[in-house]
Amino acid sequence: MAANPLTPPAAGADYYTLETYAAEDSVGYLIAVVRNRQFRALDIEFAKFGFTSAQWPILRSVADGATPTAADLCRRLNYDTGSMTRMLNRLEQKGVIERVPSAADRRVVQLKITPTGRRVHRKLRDAAIRSLNHMVRGFTPQEIHRLHEQLVRMQANLEAAYEHE
Repeated sequence: MAANPLTPPAAGADYYTLETYAAEDSVGYLIAVVRNRQFRALDIEFAKFGFTSAQWPILRSVADGATPTAADLCRRLNYDTGSMTRMLNRLEQKGVIERVPSAADRRVVQLKITPTGRRVHRKLRDAAIRSLNHMVRGFTPQEIHRLHEQLVRMQANLEAAYEHE
């Protein structure tokens, strides 16, 4: 008889085992489902402005100044260089970002948000906030805070386990 996956394992034991693992009930699967549904919701929200959920993290990162080059964006967002180039081309064609040669090193191209990009960024940010609020509807502030803490811990656990990979 398989163990009940909701029964906590003994201290120090792995939670998931061959006997207790069911893909559709796993935390990883549920996180992926929520992520996919969030992207779908963002696509619906962003379509009003002619943008997609895939373009949002790039525009947000450039607007925040956190990732000044395409290489920085690739590392931060886990994109390959070909995909990133295509995404940046689309955003540049839409007039929301521009590529500017670095004054310090002409081989480096900086990414800058345009005035149009600032206006679009504000609209997309508001739509993202609306979508996030739909996602946590019915949660108390304490539940949201606790979930946030747990997700940060999961991220740290994975980074620690695979930091040398």
